[in-house]
Amino acid sequence: MKQYLVQDFMHRSVVTISPTATLRQAVELMIKKKTNGIVVVDEKNCVCGILSSWDVISYIVPDYLEGDKHLASFAAESTFAKRTQALEDHTIDKFMTKHVHTVKPTHSLMAASTLLAKHRIRQLPVVDDAGVVVGYISRTNIKHAIGDVFGIPLETER
Repeated sequence: MKQYLVQDFMHRSVVTISPTATLRQAVELMIKKKTNGIVVVDEKNCVCGILSSWDVISYIVPDYLEGDKHLASFAAESTFAKRTQALEDHTIDKFMTKHVHTVKPTHSLMAASTLLAKHRIRQLPVVDDAGVVVGYISRTNIKHAIGDVFGIPLETER
């Protein structure tokens, strides 16, 4: 029976960013690359975080609204724009997800699937033995692998 490994289904092209990048730079990159998640890497290209659209949205929502979401209906229409502009130059290391689950290319798809399901996350960075990012695997990649098991051909390239 065929073995299903991360390296056989992962994306090898990864959108990365430095932890010192600003909110504006991160959002600009997300829009340009049409992604909702960016792997944050240090100067050695080792994973030090993940920045998702949820992280960005959560950071923009003021603390007083997080405590009582009913107050949002009383906020001025300009609150969103003012708050976003005020945070434009904040570095992403302030609000990125720092505890990042990773897998290696030689790990099984079951190991990757388990992490994705357990933590309800969309993608996992794939790292080599030195912790350098070499790709990522997402729920879509797992779906393609399930299709492969069923003998369903892919209509598009991964």
